[in-house]
Amino acid sequence: MPPPASAPLRVFVQLSYGYGASDWHTRWKKGEIPGINEPYAYGYYRAAGPEATIIHSEDKAENLFRRLIRYGARLIIGFDFVHAWHNREGILSADVVWTHTEGQAMAVLLLYRLNPHKAHPPLIAQSIWLMDRWPQQPFWRKLISRSLLSRADLLTFHSPENLKKAEAIFPNNRLECVKFGIRADEIKPYAPLPYTPGDPIRILSLGNDQDRDWKTLIKATSHLPDGLSCQVTIATTKKLKRADHVTRVAAANNDQLLSLYDKAHIVVAPLTPNLHASGITVILEATLRGLPVIATDTGGLRHYFDGQSVYYVPPRDPAALKQAILTLMHAPEQRADMVEKAQARIRSDLNSQNYAEKHLSLSQEITAEQPSLSAVIPQNDRKNAQDQKIVIAIATCGRAALLEETVLELFKQSHLPHKVIVCAPTEDDCKGLVPDSRLHILYGPRGASHQRNAILDHVEEADIIIFFDDDFLPEKNYLRECAGVFSIHSDIAIATGRVLADGAKGPGLSLEAARSIIAKAPHPEVTDLPTIEPAWNGYGCNMACRFSIIQETGLRFDERLPLYAWYEDIDFSRRAGRLGRVVRINTARGVHMGSKTGRTPGRKLGYSQVINPIYLAHKGTYPLDHALRSIARNMGMNIFRSIRPEPYIDRRGRVIGNWLAVRDILAGKISPEKILSM
Repeated sequence: MPPPASAPLRVFVQLSYGYGASDWHTRWKKGEIPGINEPYAYGYYRAAGPEATIIHSEDKAENLFRRLIRYGARLIIGFDFVHAWHNREGILSADVVWTHTEGQAMAVLLLYRLNPHKAHPPLIAQSIWLMDRWPQQPFWRKLISRSLLSRADLLTFHSPENLKKAEAIFPNNRLECVKFGIRADEIKPYAPLPYTPGDPIRILSLGNDQDRDWKTLIKATSHLPDGLSCQVTIATTKKLKRADHVTRVAAANNDQLLSLYDKAHIVVAPLTPNLHASGITVILEATLRGLPVIATDTGGLRHYFDGQSVYYVPPRDPAALKQAILTLMHAPEQRADMVEKAQARIRSDLNSQNYAEKHLSLSQEITAEQPSLSAVIPQNDRKNAQDQKIVIAIATCGRAALLEETVLELFKQSHLPHKVIVCAPTEDDCKGLVPDSRLHILYGPRGASHQRNAILDHVEEADIIIFFDDDFLPEKNYLRECAGVFSIHSDIAIATGRVLADGAKGPGLSLEAARSIIAKAPHPEVTDLPTIEPAWNGYGCNMACRFSIIQETGLRFDERLPLYAWYEDIDFSRRAGRLGRVVRINTARGVHMGSKTGRTPGRKLGYSQVINPIYLAHKGTYPLDHALRSIARNMGMNIFRSIRPEPYIDRRGRVIGNWLAVRDILAGKISPEKILSM
């Protein structure tokens, strides 16, 4: 639970090994960290005050053996989980956790997964390089990254370019662009290094990341017009192509780095195309030291500085870069104006104080009590149980006789449905039904997701929509119990009833057997079960959803899950569950007959049993560990039972489908639609 309003928010900042609070602060005081840095890395400590306490991760001392273990684990899984494990006490006891890169975020999220019975503080997970590296990532690493990061409460990015790419990868997550800033306590006024014609132009460029384009910089400065020369100093640990006018240096401490700035006329940030605002730290530092900057126009840098504050050039264009250098060196007033405007941007926005305060503001949002759906439903729009309009949606195929009986039972409910809408592929699938004002029949492509979406598109007015399978028989008070719970608990998004018997787990149940089970079931009042209890997901054979959520969000079933649409109910209910509670109503009871007619053939269903969970894990609506357990359970059962298969299940076909899906997954192919061509 979030702390009381009077208590400061306990924030834990998990940073990379080497950025631990004690070690960093000691090195910072000694001036051993090159650059305009903070007493504690990245300035998150600046959010501390009456509203928040900020605690940074610490680096655990390690010998060679422990370091090899940590490095080995990081090499295998792609992030430093051992470091997060050493800081687990601080992480799990916080009110909110901040991470600086996706690697630390995934380590924290894995820690959460390994501690399922402990409360997990919300996580603000910043991503820097992941979107740039995404196309080159192997399939299995994409799967792990998406599965973990989709559980973050908030994903933040330094660049709108990064965020735009992330919207397609994490469609169900909240994403924010948070502008980076550095310490701006001391800003050096513009005092240009003296320059007279004939003097060499002193150019400084810095950086170690993979997006520095030294080749373009060296080429641009190699052949200046007659009478002009330049001296290029590149502060980097990377190897460079040799050139007489280029000097590579490595600043060992802060004093050495700052002296490089003070000996330059211009700072150039040459960059290859990227998404993550590469070079922004150098641009900020140069501006604070009173230097004009030329930068490659990429990575969303214009989100920080406009073209009047920084001179932008196209990527990989030596001629444009050369012209920019010559233009600025012949325009001292322009250089002064650029520095003045860039420094104004830093004072007003691009500083570590604003950066930290933005994190605090976002933390207060996500740790506050989430407003229930009742808070956004006007009081005069709330209805009593008896006034709730309930629409029943049934997707059917190949069970016309059973469907007719099921629909007749629905109109015997103590709370009559507002409408029953049936969607079938053909007229033969609903033979015997006669449409009227309360019974609507639609026709659409075969497949649970497609048919249910066709129904959603048809619904105009409802308070609750209940998805029933055509072989689900509800007790006569099922709708009344749903209406009562939804009217009282306006924070419920999804509800599933209590299944008294599930014929899908055996040979199936007849209609007479289902009626008998319901008749013999003890009255809900004599059971020890609560009226409602939390549920992880809705069960598709009987799943109720607050219709306002569907109206407001346009929520639909995923049509990439074809035919039987294995796990489409999990995907739908987990997405709806982001806006409210998912519960089981123990007083809304029924029997799932589990009819064996109209089922997906064994090979196709077996393929879906494996490919669909992985697809949903990749999508971010189904945890990867859940997916792997589901696959292992179903594959194991299919293999074991294939020795002496049940007459009503094609176990051997399912085994073949399982292994075909495994083969495709190992090849990096995740396409649930493949069953349509099998």
